[in-house]
Amino acid sequence: MLNPLKYFRNRSVGLALGSGGSKGIAHISVIEYLESVGVPIHFIAGSSIGAVVGIIYSAGKLRQFREDLLSMQWRDMVSLFDPVFPRTGLMEGRKLVDFLKKYIPRSAKIEDLPVPVAVVATDYYSGYPLVFRSGNILDALRASVSIPGVFTPMRYNETFLLDGGVSNPIPIDVVKKMGAGLTIAVNLHPTLTQQRLKHIVKKVIRRDSEEESTGLELLREKNSPEVNMILDNRGAHWIKSVEAWLGIGVEKREEERLTTPNIFATISQAIDIMEYMNSTLLLKYYRPTVLIQPELGWLPTLDFSQTSRALTEGFNACSRMQGAIKRRISCWI
Repeated sequence: MLNPLKYFRNRSVGLALGSGGSKGIAHISVIEYLESVGVPIHFIAGSSIGAVVGIIYSAGKLRQFREDLLSMQWRDMVSLFDPVFPRTGLMEGRKLVDFLKKYIPRSAKIEDLPVPVAVVATDYYSGYPLVFRSGNILDALRASVSIPGVFTPMRYNETFLLDGGVSNPIPIDVVKKMGAGLTIAVNLHPTLTQQRLKHIVKKVIRRDSEEESTGLELLREKNSPEVNMILDNRGAHWIKSVEAWLGIGVEKREEERLTTPNIFATISQAIDIMEYMNSTLLLKYYRPTVLIQPELGWLPTLDFSQTSRALTEGFNACSRMQGAIKRRISCWI
């Protein structure tokens, strides 16, 4: 039945993509699902990984990004790490920016994107969200993904910027201010679960039957300047920590890891707790038209090696809300 009221309502659709590190892979499936059912996206606001996915979608590179993530191996992830002396963070973030240049030109501006996108970061001193609606895309993304303890904060004017998820993990209010009348929000922290490492981490190195090389030996074989740099004493410890986090050798020292989480597990769980609490509070004040909540508590914040499972859960989360999307969104557009 034709709904005459829809012609008097703001029918623009805004998508609020939440923060959550690797859990944000599910954002890709959400966007693909909305496209498949004919729901247009007029505005996007994103925090951290939500900003990354939103920007790449607006730039028309989402399919390529998806395929690259699906083919990513653990050693590809390690190649994005640029360890620094841990004064303000473990990684500088330059290699991450270089990786994003594959999808976004260095000189690209936010205001030139075909679908308007707002990128949310957090002011270190005031604690308030800082929203980028214009300016250099890669600089804004580097600020928005500055996970405390992982990436060094980004200098910006007279302050420093942290991850957008610290102050606004689901920027529903931002996308409404952009002009959205109908809002779809993706909450990557609907529950807080702490599971045993053996249940959330799987081996991600595929060895041929004759290959007995360790992950460190595989890196040595590359013999690149970057690899030589990280294979000094400091780098070797770094790589071994990454191997431990990714689950290499988990079976041998499982009990120790259960009682003494390594630095990656500690940061990951702390971020999950922070963003779960912040998201819960935000959703009490800003209610979206439709709330999509992938169940990804099993996925560590920094583990991008399980793309396929995260994509599947993103699609499943949309399917669970199929009725709400039809009733609250589709019938109004």
